[in-house]
Amino acid sequence: MRPRAHEEGRMSAEVLFVCHANVCRSRLMEHEFRAAQKEVGPERWRSSSAGVAAVGGHPPCEAVLQLGLGSPLGARSRRADRGAVQLDGDALQTAGLVITATRAERAEVALLDPTMRSRTFTLREAVALARIEPNYVPVQTGVNADDVLAAFAESLDRHRGSVRAEQISPRRRWSRRRGGATNFDLDIADAHNRRPRDHHKVLSIVQAQARALHGQLSQFAEHHEHLAT
Repeated sequence: MRPRAHEEGRMSAEVLFVCHANVCRSRLMEHEFRAAQKEVGPERWRSSSAGVAAVGGHPPCEAVLQLGLGSPLGARSRRADRGAVQLDGDALQTAGLVITATRAERAEVALLDPTMRSRTFTLREAVALARIEPNYVPVQTGVNADDVLAAFAESLDRHRGSVRAEQISPRRRWSRRRGGATNFDLDIADAHNRRPRDHHKVLSIVQAQARALHGQLSQFAEHHEHLAT
């Protein structure tokens, strides 16, 4: 096995999206993140997806394929026909940031590679943490895609604990408690085998959150580029 990028002192400008089976949520996260990049210019951060219990080669669900029809990536994205990918240590080697659907997959990533704990977040968790100010940390080795992604992950990790899973009332997605922590639903649950209405509701959340993450990462990069000029 080749040395891990972070063990060599390097980071990768790749965002890895992870869910259970890699046929629905993580596949759509990857697609929407790439689509958001294409809308504003060339791909700056590579993206990929995998599943902690994926059946290799299993196709994406029809609902995800349908959502891609009107995408700026084209009627059939270059990865639309790729089968599901099982998450393993190799998949984590090139990841500078790992985004999962739920805390369960976040835990699976940490078990597979404990060194990835500080760079692994659920999608909702990452978006919530990125809204916290101040959320900028110095880029140590120049402004490029690898360094920006590393700094972004470090910024999220510095605020980890500022949001936590809602335990009191699921109807109140945001609520303030003593200590300043924000209670929030950190997970995007799997609705693949539920009613179509529930499934599409979850996919809409995935789309919105994946695009929000791209916007926050882009804003973070612009901030550092401004400081460097």
